[in-house]
Amino acid sequence: MAIRLLDPTVAAQIAAGEVVERPASVVKELVENALDAGARRISVEARGGGLRELKVQDDGCGIAAHEVELAFERHATSKLSRAEDLWNIHTLGFRGEALPSIASVSQLVCITRAAQEEVGTELRIAGGELQARSPRGCSPGTSISVRNLFYNTPVRRDYLRSEATELSAISAVVQQYALAYPEVRFTLLLEGRLALQTSGDGDLRAVVIELYGLEVARQLLDVAVATGDGEQEVRISGLISPPGLTRGSRGYMHLFVNRRALQPRGALVAVVEEAYHTMLMKGRHPLVVLDIRVHPLAVDVNVHPTKSEVKFRYGPRVHGVIGRAVREALVAGAGVPTWGADDGALQRRFELRQIGGPPPRGAEPSAWGVGASAWDTQRSRWDAGGGSAGSEPVAREAGGQQDDGSVPAGAAGPTGGPPATAWDDIPWGVPGEAPQHSADRANSSERAPTPAHPQSSLPPLRVVGQVGLTYIVAEAPEGMYLIDQHAAHERITYERLMGQHAGGAVESQSLLLPQAVPLTPAATALLLGNPERLAEWGFQVEEWGEGVRVRAVPATLPAEELARALHELADHLAGRGGSTPLDWREAMLTTLSCHTSVRAGQALSTEEMRQLLRQLEQCVSPRTCPHGRPTMILMTPAQLERQFGRRV
Repeated sequence: MAIRLLDPTVAAQIAAGEVVERPASVVKELVENALDAGARRISVEARGGGLRELKVQDDGCGIAAHEVELAFERHATSKLSRAEDLWNIHTLGFRGEALPSIASVSQLVCITRAAQEEVGTELRIAGGELQARSPRGCSPGTSISVRNLFYNTPVRRDYLRSEATELSAISAVVQQYALAYPEVRFTLLLEGRLALQTSGDGDLRAVVIELYGLEVARQLLDVAVATGDGEQEVRISGLISPPGLTRGSRGYMHLFVNRRALQPRGALVAVVEEAYHTMLMKGRHPLVVLDIRVHPLAVDVNVHPTKSEVKFRYGPRVHGVIGRAVREALVAGAGVPTWGADDGALQRRFELRQIGGPPPRGAEPSAWGVGASAWDTQRSRWDAGGGSAGSEPVAREAGGQQDDGSVPAGAAGPTGGPPATAWDDIPWGVPGEAPQHSADRANSSERAPTPAHPQSSLPPLRVVGQVGLTYIVAEAPEGMYLIDQHAAHERITYERLMGQHAGGAVESQSLLLPQAVPLTPAATALLLGNPERLAEWGFQVEEWGEGVRVRAVPATLPAEELARALHELADHLAGRGGSTPLDWREAMLTTLSCHTSVRAGQALSTEEMRQLLRQLEQCVSPRTCPHGRPTMILMTPAQLERQFGRRV
């Protein structure tokens, strides 16, 4: 087979396969060019999922008239000239591949004018071939319209996701750079609708307010550290969430190196999450916006085709500074109250201060950072909780921040399995000391007896009371059960929703007054783009200025859980955690069952506890919640006798 040079157009289309993966890739490259051009205002528009049209307009320095065609030649760039420059990069772009790659797979119109020129230039390119050039009156800056993306490579179109998903990916790119450059005013229009507009005043927290809302922004903790000098200099700045504010995916972790947006994966993400060690429940992730500045000679940005990964020359040092900065911010901010003195704020403050229980009797409420009325309300609720056992309520987050999600040894799996976890398998120890791991008792000769009832059913249980507003105490012939009320109700709701969905649709309830829920542009695009899928699960949403307006919800979903549930549904629609129909169904079942269930920290009457246990008895797999955690543990009479010294 003869060797020959590829046609330049073919070569450009091959290169486009690495640079232009989807419409969001085009937006990323064009926004980076605008930022490198010194733009202070950037507008992004997308139609038809970004395939029909993408437009990025900026007020940067523009392109000189005699260089416009050259800008669309492969490897033409103004950002470096020698190989040594690769180790001293101060710009986002540098390869000279983006514009020719985009132009080779689309119909492109570029209108640009340098500030010192009186007239601008319009250039039209289709499939990499120049179609027309003409003078054009315009403001200084550059406007690039990309139409019919992948029109000449139809196979690429077949692998794209739905329009809503592609618009969400475009939104995510704009959000990233709005956070990285708060001094730049970003405007995002999706299908003609204003999805995002930042002020460009340089205030990072103001951008967070636009993306995630005021309540989230006011809770975030500041991070600011600078150490070293020269090539060893490392500066960290940004915002991180306290342990009580989490998300179900890493999509809310925004990491930048020298203002370059990185994918939320790899060593940097691991370092940040390790700083939250022991503070987060398994499967939950923090909301993070961190700008990491290092000397250009100390980082290699040319390690990935999309420039979404970097390598540090002094990696261990950088990782150490990041970890310490995040941990110190968490410790320093743990005692700073930022909420009003209501019951929910009371619970969150307790968790952030890592208190194992309420203030001692007689302590002044003000010493604990809460109002007397809030504490009195909580104590009255506890005193009124008929049938409760124990001396004091345990401080838990009413919003559902539960334990670490681990499954004790011997616990049943998601589909049933062994009987309830024996008491011996639960870590014991003096408060403040490390609990003994079950493996340390592996040589114990005495095992808990297996109950006589079938694995898929429960024995008759008599309610005794409630401990810590979280666990139901019940008596059975084989001993004493402790039932996690949230996990148990999750299992009940999960199987009920599964039955309703199998029967056609989840029971829905129309809201008397539609509820507006602020969401990120990416989440909004996904929810509005999938009305049929949401309707299957009882949701009816419509467009609203800063998010969506909800007209109907699943019948069992409390109003206070709506915003959190919608955020998680958007994550599922984005394909995080799986994108097959089975993955989607399981994710919806798990999410709805979690958000519609009784919470830890909620007082239950004796009758409510009885009803919950009766419903649990009817479940196919009553011994685990949908996440695989045990719903109950058992302490047999023999084990009680050992604890009281009646048996050796």
